[in-house]
Amino acid sequence: MNNEERAAIMRFNVAPTNEPDSTVSQQLPSQYQIRTLKDAYVQYKEGPFGCYFTQEIQDSSWVFSWQSFLMKRPIRLYAIADAPMVAIIFILKGSISFDFQGHGKISLQKNRYGFYYVPPHLSNTADFITDECDLVCISFSTRFVEKFAEQHPNFKELYQHQKNSNAKAKVISIFDAGSDERKIIDAIRYCDLEGPVHKLFLETRINDLLLKYFSAQKAVEKNDSLNTDQEVKLKEIQIFIQQNIHLPLSIRSLSRQAGMNLRSFERNFKKLFSLAPREYIEFQRINEAVELLKNTNMSVGSISVHVGFAGSNYFSFVFRKHYYCSPRQYRQQWLENSEVG
Repeated sequence: MNNEERAAIMRFNVAPTNEPDSTVSQQLPSQYQIRTLKDAYVQYKEGPFGCYFTQEIQDSSWVFSWQSFLMKRPIRLYAIADAPMVAIIFILKGSISFDFQGHGKISLQKNRYGFYYVPPHLSNTADFITDECDLVCISFSTRFVEKFAEQHPNFKELYQHQKNSNAKAKVISIFDAGSDERKIIDAIRYCDLEGPVHKLFLETRINDLLLKYFSAQKAVEKNDSLNTDQEVKLKEIQIFIQQNIHLPLSIRSLSRQAGMNLRSFERNFKKLFSLAPREYIEFQRINEAVELLKNTNMSVGSISVHVGFAGSNYFSFVFRKHYYCSPRQYRQQWLENSEVG
């Protein structure tokens, strides 16, 4: 079966230095049997970092993958797709900081889902903390994606990326998941059907989720279309933020710089980047702080100033919101993990 006829599979790997201390199994340990997904292929990995496991159900045109991560300490995993991948990724629990090849860093947050293109055979980094995370990844074959390529220019671009095995990742509209989307995922998780009927049920629920996604996109476009000039200005603001993250950044000042009123700026910025301006600035500051905690001996106070926080107390408060531990605890856990590796 060629790449156009089958859906890609994305698996997570530890760094080579962590492999000797890791064990792999195709069965879930007894304590996780309650999480079993019927008819799924299982890959379970455990080590000093904690454990993570993938449960996959494959069909000719799609792969449904439920991935669970239970980490004892911060760790970086490497997500690799075995073929050009177009997929819906749905974060059910926790959050993950991804760095997609050719796209850059993006925070995948709980109860949000969207479409992604992931290039094949490249290591995309995913940073995890001492927390539990669950995600669902539904990937589609090129022939399947072709069916809805005309739905929107973004999907046509996704299709072309997949068909041509583009080397740059792409992310398009990310939406908040409501109770309807969660019910679809729960129906898949707790389905007790078996065999061909089970796959038919799964495909129906996958189509339901696609319909919810397309409906959400249509509603957004109906309420607020973003013209080319606005998009260019917002991308200029994005670059300005990244280059001046150490400075006090006023949302009102940024909106004037973009030539928009405050309300339009905030709405359009979130539509384009999937985060409100204030959330985006915070995310960029925390990402920069994490790199400094891992790779320098700078004090927490110096780091907080360097990345634009008014003081170390507020920096610690925001950091805990993202990583559920203080900056000092994060650095210590990261150093311990590096020594073990």
